[in-house]
Amino acid sequence: MGSIARILAGAGMAWCSLCALARAEQPPAAPAAVATPAPSRAECLSYHEQAQDARLAGHLLAARRTLRECSATACPPLGSRDCVGWLTEVEQQIPSVIFRAVKDGEDVVTLKISEGQQLLTDSLTGTPLELDPGPHHFVAELAGFAPQDATYVLQAGDKNRVVRFDFASPKPVPIVAGSAKPKPPRSPPQPRPVPRLSYGLGGATLAATVAGSVFGVLALSKRERVEQRCAPLCRDSDVSGVKELALASDISFALALLGAGATVYSYVSRPEVPPQASAFAPSGARWSVAWTGLGAAARGTF
Repeated sequence: MGSIARILAGAGMAWCSLCALARAEQPPAAPAAVATPAPSRAECLSYHEQAQDARLAGHLLAARRTLRECSATACPPLGSRDCVGWLTEVEQQIPSVIFRAVKDGEDVVTLKISEGQQLLTDSLTGTPLELDPGPHHFVAELAGFAPQDATYVLQAGDKNRVVRFDFASPKPVPIVAGSAKPKPPRSPPQPRPVPRLSYGLGGATLAATVAGSVFGVLALSKRERVEQRCAPLCRDSDVSGVKELALASDISFALALLGAGATVYSYVSRPEVPPQASAFAPSGARWSVAWTGLGAAARGTF
């Protein structure tokens, strides 16, 4: 009996060792997922009201996020049914765009597109981007090119609308040899000599000015003499000489004024006269001087 007991004890110990080894080789159990707490009744009612306000204001993206919260099974059935129905309608009304850019006829992948201060994407994958309905101003930036902007008005239910940007490299201007035509030489300005009429009118103006000054001085001098002799009971015969000299001075100055205007006009409107060789200009004149026994002799050819 003792030997049988020892055998059974050894078999039990071996079995325990095998069980321990098997448990050691088993992988550790994965931790249980943390369940998201269900919204409370008050939160469900708040989500229900927020979803209606956002939906009526056109903020469909925010309305969809709120409707997903109040569609939970933990919310009251009456509000949950409303949120589920509205969620289906909102998802159908949310518009979406697909950005596309072309550079010199080839599609562009790396492109920065923003709206205001918000970066929408920095690479084009062809997948639609959902936005709220209304006007949107997009700005596309590609390295080496000036930014391009585009304004689109998205309607509710407008799905997969393509927003395209085209970038083109500047083309070099071809230079064809011999295509540039030489500019014709500019003709030198023609001389405008002062005409003789201007000199004549100027001389007459100067003479009339001198005459007017002389007659004026004589008239003032005679007036002083007449006033000293007979003022204040001077007769017309005494004053007539003064008036004649004053009238002559006025007429002279009037003629001087007219002559000055005519002189200026003749000078300003003088025509251009092409230069002409003078008929009396010497051409190829040559002179030579030789000493002779009787003196010096000069010869010349014209």
